[in-house]
Amino acid sequence: MRPLQPLLRSLAATTLLMAMAAATTQAAAQNRETALLNRIEQEMLDAEIERRLSDHRGQTFGEQLTLDYGASLRFGWAKLDGADYQPYGLRTYEANVYLQATAAGGHRVFGNLRFLYNQYYNSDNSNNGWLDPIGNRYWYQFDLGDWQRSNEGSAGPFDFNIRAGRQFVTWNSGLVWSNDIYGAKMRAEWEALSFESIVGVSARSGLYDFDVSRPNYDTDTNRHIWAIRGQYEIAPELSPFVSYFVQTDHNDDNVVLPFFGPTQFAYDSQYLSFGTDGSIGNQFLYTLEVCHESGTGTSTPIVTPAGPTQTQETIDAWAGVLNLVYLLRDPQMTRFEATLGFGTGDGDRLSSSGTIGGNWPGSPDNAFNSLGYINTGLALAPSMTNLLMARVGASTGIPINPRRPDDFRIGADFFLLGKTSTNAPISAPSTSSRFVGWECDLRLDWRITSDVSFNFRYGLFVPNLGNPAPSDNVRQFMYGGISYAF
Repeated sequence: MRPLQPLLRSLAATTLLMAMAAATTQAAAQNRETALLNRIEQEMLDAEIERRLSDHRGQTFGEQLTLDYGASLRFGWAKLDGADYQPYGLRTYEANVYLQATAAGGHRVFGNLRFLYNQYYNSDNSNNGWLDPIGNRYWYQFDLGDWQRSNEGSAGPFDFNIRAGRQFVTWNSGLVWSNDIYGAKMRAEWEALSFESIVGVSARSGLYDFDVSRPNYDTDTNRHIWAIRGQYEIAPELSPFVSYFVQTDHNDDNVVLPFFGPTQFAYDSQYLSFGTDGSIGNQFLYTLEVCHESGTGTSTPIVTPAGPTQTQETIDAWAGVLNLVYLLRDPQMTRFEATLGFGTGDGDRLSSSGTIGGNWPGSPDNAFNSLGYINTGLALAPSMTNLLMARVGASTGIPINPRRPDDFRIGADFFLLGKTSTNAPISAPSTSSRFVGWECDLRLDWRITSDVSFNFRYGLFVPNLGNPAPSDNVRQFMYGGISYAF
């Protein structure tokens, strides 16, 4: 019987691995739901921040300094179906304090303290309590063009801008990175040529790692980044670019697991992107990005007769997105949008993004994973890993107030979702069918007064009707929030 012991141990570990991978898929879906709720709340706040930055309604001290300050209160409520198709809810209570100072035209300092309390109910979600840290945005910015216009009357042919601190950064279309960083973003322009770069580390609050099998993925993500991008405007219709983005994993990744022993979670990736953006006339805008991901990642742990095994394997994955926007240029600012997107997957994986249940030892990892964000819907909200997506949408203002025709705005999006590879998983529970399902999302934004606003979001996902239970259940997402700014 003794020779059977390694085999029995391997079978037990394999069974455990499959169970952990299934749990990781559920966690990945919950991770996307929680991250989406945080992103929606942050988008509402960022919209208020941008409005304050553009209003310049502060007090002037002398000729060189402008100071603006304010605060806001917000209550939000959400109800959604979880990864296990059971409904649960969230109540959020939020207070914000802002301070902005502009000096000598080109120098700007901004700070935002955010006091956010999350209260989940009918849920085992562990993200209850205060968001930490309360320092949500704080940065210093120097804009050479603004400084020249303020001090010399006009800007020169060369422009330079740098913003350093805790800030939100979307790289290119958002495929690779769309999250907060502690770091600096720089941009230099000379006539038709421009360069951008970023350097920093991931911010820990509100950022959810794509590897949900790693301990503390939702509270302690430590990834260092740097990137560079060059773009040349051949014509308004065509501005090709190339960029290189590097992400290195500095998480504490040596964890002792049952059966497997010490387990590594290292994932170091590089993203080479090609694309272009531009405008055709003053109404049609587009952006195209195609990205190749390379690097190394740690395989899933397996148990062999010789003992537990993990290997470092190469990453070879692709993703792409095409965004189209048509603007009517009417007083209601009506716009029509469309998106096509894809990301590759890996048939070895039981989990689309986790190390546990991830890439098999001895094979390249073909699953595209990043800390980026592309709008894939509210109810299912899959990542771009192994996803095929088509979206069409429209939004317009309802002129209930003739003086401000865009204060009441409605919009809708329709999604078709599928799999790039039928034998590979996506980040949400699914079957091996090519067609995953379709979704319809609705949104409403109403600035009731200059200080009070209301926001509503609703998403309905209808899966492939051929899916077995419970993957054939309809999923819903609902969010509403009201804020008062002063």
